Amino acid sequence: MTVFRIVTIIFGLIPLYFGVVGIVAGAAGLVPEPELYSLPDITALDNQYRYLSGIYIGISAMLFYSAGDIVGRAPLFQMAVLAIFIGGIARVISYLSVGQPPLWQIGGMILELGAPILLFWQAKLLEAQS
Repeated sequence: MTVFRIVTIIFGLIPLYFGVVGIVAGAAGLVPEPELYSLPDITALDNQYRYLSGIYIGISAMLFYSAGDIVGRAPLFQMAVLAIFIGGIARVISYLSVGQPPLWQIGGMILELGAPILLFWQAKLLEAQS
């Protein structure tokens, strides 16, 4: 179980990092021309981007908290992984509708779509506990 806890914490560091960076930097780094950053559509995008970055931090908190009691907090862990997986599906929809994102976002998509593997691992640990 210790390895599972460590993996959960490491997995939780990823959305924490992107959440903090997203809140601090906003969407400015994603806008190709800085003079476009003040347009109403871009400010709305930045607002939504920072909000969703806060959600990333919330998901990290769920993962960190659930790592403390894998058995007792299993439903919380499962909901966090479900949210991450749904985010991965949203990235696939974006990929198919808008086009290929940068490689680092493809990497995120792969991790998000692979997150349910952690649920199978957790189920094996829970089974072993009972």
